[in-house]
Amino acid sequence: MIGSIYKRTLNIMAKLPFKIWGLSLLSGLLSILILIFGVLPIITIPVIAALNAGMYAVYLAGYNEQDVSSNQLLSGFKDFKHVAGGMCWRKLWIVLWCLIPIAGPFIAVYKSIAYAFTPYILNEEKNVGALDALKKSMQDTKGYKLNLFIAVIVPPVAYFIVEFILALLALIPYVGVVFGIISSLLALIYGLFAPMFLGLVRAGFYEYARKPVFAPKPQIDTNGEPVKCPVCETENAPGTMFCTKCGSKIN
Repeated sequence: MIGSIYKRTLNIMAKLPFKIWGLSLLSGLLSILILIFGVLPIITIPVIAALNAGMYAVYLAGYNEQDVSSNQLLSGFKDFKHVAGGMCWRKLWIVLWCLIPIAGPFIAVYKSIAYAFTPYILNEEKNVGALDALKKSMQDTKGYKLNLFIAVIVPPVAYFIVEFILALLALIPYVGVVFGIISSLLALIYGLFAPMFLGLVRAGFYEYARKPVFAPKPQIDTNGEPVKCPVCETENAPGTMFCTKCGSKIN
């Protein structure tokens, strides 16, 4: 599952890098401006929460190879009370879990994964309240939590390991300057593209979880014709929705 979502994410980033990347940068810039010029936290926090929810909508549309625009980025403001309230409620519960002595941080990490689908639910299911959105997310992530945790933790961990090694190599006289430059370039690339990659990966898991996790598997006609990927032309088993090689959407 992780490999398939990674492949599809990289394929999408190769097709629509500037639109999604630009909206991601715009979202970050707006959040910084709101923090700088915002007066009251009771106002700035919900506004940033609605903006973050809009970015989740952008990533979901991008993962489905749909056109992305600023309308999706600002979609959280169309039903501001519902979306911003739900996002803030999600953040509050994570903070409260974190306050539990000793085990708190570990529980908070687990809950943050369990609440991962909350922004999508708030964006798409307007009849679901804030608390119910958290409960639904916990239900929908059943069977996906471990894979989702691994998928979102591997890139930053790998990045910090590489940066640590480069930092040690940068201490070498003379040639260390080269490793210092490589470290700076890597930090720039990671800072620019990691949020987009991880956002699309989270959207990919939500796509997998749209159907009930423990629903009976549909009967597939094994005698049917193989389906060919429109991107890499790899032949896949009948009924396959995403290419097993490049992750592109087939149907």
